[in-house]
Amino acid sequence: LTDGGRIIEWARSLFNLQSTESFTECLEKVATMYGNRCSSSSLGVTMAPFLSGERSTGFRVGANGCISGITRETSFIDIVYACLESVVLRLCAVIKLLTGVSSGGDGEYILVASGNALENNHLWRQMLADCCGIDIVVDSDANEGTSRGVALLVANKLCNECSLKEPLVVENKSVPDLKATNNWNKASLAQESLIEAVSSTWCGNGK
Repeated sequence: LTDGGRIIEWARSLFNLQSTESFTECLEKVATMYGNRCSSSSLGVTMAPFLSGERSTGFRVGANGCISGITRETSFIDIVYACLESVVLRLCAVIKLLTGVSSGGDGEYILVASGNALENNHLWRQMLADCCGIDIVVDSDANEGTSRGVALLVANKLCNECSLKEPLVVENKSVPDLKATNNWNKASLAQESLIEAVSSTWCGNGK
């Protein structure tokens, strides 16, 4: 949906964070920054993460990435934070569209993390849970969570009289922190404003 994993690969390459040790240390600093942001609801660097064009929700192949809000105090930690935050915001935009057209069900929504970048990054999953207000789980029994989810959805739609459900083997669960809601609302507005401001510069006027 967002090609989010490559955003992190780009940041790690740009700031020489290829080793596990350096990236882990960076994420620890990002986690501290995230806690401070949620407490103060202050905004930092805002990013449109379209380094390879936009997938959902606009599907504008001519879209480009953009970073706004840089000052002399901006560090690589701020940029890595902005990368994580920006992908979370685009995922949340997609999630809101999907839950908005859902026909409902017999329980509350649960999101199953899919993709190595998200599955292996607890902070990123927690940020997504806080942003969209939905529990995020890692299913240790699924190697291709997205493919399995789509297959189950199609199977249930094709077989109206049956309900195919497979139990999740929950390895990890991230529960939304409601204290972070205000911070994410502000971040979302900032990103949407940035995208609106720069989209006219994209190939085909962003259309």
